[in-house]
Amino acid sequence: MAANWNLIASHGTVLFYVATHQEATIREIAGATELTERRVSQIIRDLSDTDILMVERRGRRNVYEINNDATFATPLKDVRMGTVVDLIRDSVTKRDAN
Repeated sequence: MAANWNLIASHGTVLFYVATHQEATIREIAGATELTERRVSQIIRDLSDTDILMVERRGRRNVYEINNDATFATPLKDVRMGTVVDLIRDSVTKRDAN
């Protein structure tokens, strides 16, 4: 029987999704990550409160930007968020090019 789990938890899933979809709505993020809109909203607040994610209001929409200088919690405290996000973006770009 196969286990039903993900390597990346909900916060990471939302973070990496908005890294490549900066203008996505809460509804779009929820649909893509298979989380509820309420859960996505809470995760975005958590990431924003810890300065990992910056949220900018543009008109009626939010635009998300990753703080590349933010770091992970221990044991990865020396890894910059920008390093990991760049890997994700490169991977998505290569996938979309094929």
